[in-house]
Amino acid sequence: MEEVEVEGEEEEEEVAVVEEEDRVKEERARVLRDRLRIAVIGVAESQARQSGLTVSQPVMTAICDITHKFTEQLGKELQLFAHHAGRKSINMDDVILAARRNEDVATALKAASHELPDKKRKKAQGEQQDNHFLVID
Repeated sequence: MEEVEVEGEEEEEEVAVVEEEDRVKEERARVLRDRLRIAVIGVAESQARQSGLTVSQPVMTAICDITHKFTEQLGKELQLFAHHAGRKSINMDDVILAARRNEDVATALKAASHELPDKKRKKAQGEQQDNHFLVID
């Protein structure tokens, strides 16, 4: 009988740990979403001022929502590209591949990737190029 009680307590503790981890992940996602929203609003307002325009609140909300959805989708694509290549990290090639739908962005990223200090240093040493960013699950 004692053995059954111990197993039940262990399962309850495991459930509590998983629930706490989920709560922490949700809170982190909320904070990141809020920070992205603040940054997007700042950029949109700055661009509007430079152009002599105003952006209504509903339009600003739509821009923030679209940016958030785009960012989530981009993150998923990057994870898939790295996983497909058998890696647990995302590198610049994944980012360039994800930008393939927008030729201007892809071209700018390719040019920027050639200017990265780590890449220049590794090229000079004859090592394989490999700029990695951690994948966050």
